[in-house]
Amino acid sequence: MAFALFLVLGIITPIFLWLYSWYISAVPKHFVKSGTKLEKKVTTNLRILQQKYHPSWWCPFGTTQTIVRQIFRDCPELPFQREIVEFEDGGAAGIDWLIPEGSDDTTPIVIFLPGITGSTHDSSYVLHPVKEARDKGWKCLVVNPRGLGGVKLRTTRTYNAATPHDFAFIAKMVNQRYPEARKLGCGFSMGGMILWNYLAMAGEQADLDGGMIVSSPWDPMVASDSIECFIPQLIFNRFIAKNLVDIVRPYRELFKDMVDFDEVINSTTVRGFDKSFVTPMYGFESYEAYYKMATLATKVDKIKIPCVTLNSVDDYFSPVQCIPTQDIMNSDHVVGIITNHGGHTAFMESADPNARGMVEKLLSQWGNLIFHDYH
Repeated sequence: MAFALFLVLGIITPIFLWLYSWYISAVPKHFVKSGTKLEKKVTTNLRILQQKYHPSWWCPFGTTQTIVRQIFRDCPELPFQREIVEFEDGGAAGIDWLIPEGSDDTTPIVIFLPGITGSTHDSSYVLHPVKEARDKGWKCLVVNPRGLGGVKLRTTRTYNAATPHDFAFIAKMVNQRYPEARKLGCGFSMGGMILWNYLAMAGEQADLDGGMIVSSPWDPMVASDSIECFIPQLIFNRFIAKNLVDIVRPYRELFKDMVDFDEVINSTTVRGFDKSFVTPMYGFESYEAYYKMATLATKVDKIKIPCVTLNSVDDYFSPVQCIPTQDIMNSDHVVGIITNHGGHTAFMESADPNARGMVEKLLSQWGNLIFHDYH
């Protein structure tokens, strides 16, 4: 009996997973307006759109990919240089530069925005793309939201997905400092929502030359419903809610007269935190009003610089039915990519959780397009 069990688990299961990973491999779907400059550039530059995406053979499922990348992918130590940005309202944020040797004032810059509770040194999904960009000779800048990255809150202003004014301040600062350098914003999950909402707000006046949005929810209301289902609630939602609570927990005295702080620290879902903390702190009428303002799907026509979006069908955080593919195909500036597998910000291809994946490949190819072939 023991031998039979070993045979199944040790031999048959890996063979099945390997065969299954190849069976489900497929060329990503992409959506872009026909006959545009963007379509021509995408066809020439994005080789990943002509190649099958092969999920990691032992980890082909979205949920497991998301977990494996989060737990087992390392956070490489990189020689960042910390800068403190002082905002006009008295608040501050830490931003981290990685500047390759031989760079100058014309060297391209990639500005990274981590996910909902991520920051420079604890987000492997950011650090590996940073390495990719650094190895190509590009400057890298990771933008930590207020209260994260080791910089304490000075005011009651934190961050949310709908009001990207802090990022607008930083993007303008970088553009004024390096006016001759081309710049690409790359946002992950909620960081991508902030980036998209900034691009929609700024339009043609954006202080960037391109955008890249990875695994961002297109409709926060539908995304909240999705991650409150049994499995994602058990695995992901409670964990993220706890991290959100832990960010504000040390600041009871700062917030106690503005919110029901006990309700905030007892939040067990992202929606609960948004309802008890973000909504009153930012003066939204309701969390529904906040989510409506943060929604990406209704703003495709407001994006006026080239922007690529990457999502996976098996991502609980970003249900694909919310992706406005028709609006994207009517846009001169947006290209959408959807894979059948890849999870949330994971997109593993190798058996090694630390190996280069689809995100790094897309960053390399899209970055080449924006920096060298889109003028």
